[in-house]
Amino acid sequence: MKTNAIDTQRFVTAENLALLMVLAMISNTQADPLQTIAQDTFTPYVRGLYGYDSNLFRLQNDQAAMAILGTTDTAESYHTLAAGMDVNLRISRQAIKAHAEFNQTRFNKYTGLGYNGRDTSLQWNWLVGSMATGDAGIAESLTQASFVDIKQPINNLIRTRKGFFHTAIKVGNPWQVKLGLDRTNLSNNAAIQQTLDSTVDTVSTGVQYQTTEGTRIEWVSQRSDGNYPNPQIVGLAAVNNGYRQWDNGVKTNWSPTAKTQLSGRLNYTQRSYADVPQRNFSGITGRVALNWMVTDKTTLRSALYRDIGAVTYPTASYAVIQGVALGADWKPTAKVAVNLQISHDRIAYTGDPGFVLSTVSARRDQLNAVRAGVSYNLLRNTTLGLVLQRGAVHSNQALMSYGYSSAMFNLRSEF
Repeated sequence: MKTNAIDTQRFVTAENLALLMVLAMISNTQADPLQTIAQDTFTPYVRGLYGYDSNLFRLQNDQAAMAILGTTDTAESYHTLAAGMDVNLRISRQAIKAHAEFNQTRFNKYTGLGYNGRDTSLQWNWLVGSMATGDAGIAESLTQASFVDIKQPINNLIRTRKGFFHTAIKVGNPWQVKLGLDRTNLSNNAAIQQTLDSTVDTVSTGVQYQTTEGTRIEWVSQRSDGNYPNPQIVGLAAVNNGYRQWDNGVKTNWSPTAKTQLSGRLNYTQRSYADVPQRNFSGITGRVALNWMVTDKTTLRSALYRDIGAVTYPTASYAVIQGVALGADWKPTAKVAVNLQISHDRIAYTGDPGFVLSTVSARRDQLNAVRAGVSYNLLRNTTLGLVLQRGAVHSNQALMSYGYSSAMFNLRSEF
């Protein structure tokens, strides 16, 4: 069941980063970027989504809602209509994948938040002889930012552009050498959020060892350079949030039995800020995930993780997120799939430049979230989906705690 836009509110806030980390880790949909396409396909589709959120702007109480919205009613509903296509082509031993979707989201009460979005990508999975494989591609999306930190009905659209190139070269079984180049550009159309505009360039290298049973161990070294063209004003000082980050560590993927899979990533991460070294970070980051196929129809998942991500907050440039997630997938019939995900995260807002004297302790949040979904294949090419979510944030800072409940009904039909 595929959702979009408001359902995950994909932007660099600690709440959304934590939820997206959970969904990525617990879903076990780790696609191999070097995989080939079995056959040519052209799949146009349409989809519709109806959503409800009890606290769209993530406000703490009725007093905060009245001060910002002029009403104590914090609930909102919306709908999305979309049309798109997925294309898979094989040209000799090469594979081309393309995706394009254009969508329209409209709100019930806050009509000014309506927007037209898109999600497009083009990827070439290439193969040279039997020694080198890789992929290269570009992608662009336009969607609405989260209201988690803005906490008011401001329509901020985020355009994300990505470009990438990855290669793996065999140097003799069971060894491979890997190289990756990635660029991600984020831009905001709302003036108050343009300090978050950024370009991140990443170079990664690695050496992978793979056994005949499929176990993979990879040493990885990665450097990321983040450039923020618009300085952040802290007190009376203009702060450049540009940084350089090194991640050095190991990845592994191991199946100790036919029904269990263990994957993990452990890095020593160092992030340094040229303008404000007070914001520097160094420490262990990573994740460990275990999937257990209890039966042919039931899978249990678990994950532990610690990572850092960018946020928008006056006295922090990033958040350190550590947490645990549990999940279960159940497919009782060929047409019905059910999933449940539970997570608990501790979020520390870090990186205060110290330009403003403050007696307030650094912000720390706890995020608890439960997400349940069910999908039903109504027809051969039509799927109905329902996602229910409930979450609560408890913060040591005034007006930063909140709770919310949401529901999304999704219909997708392919042709």
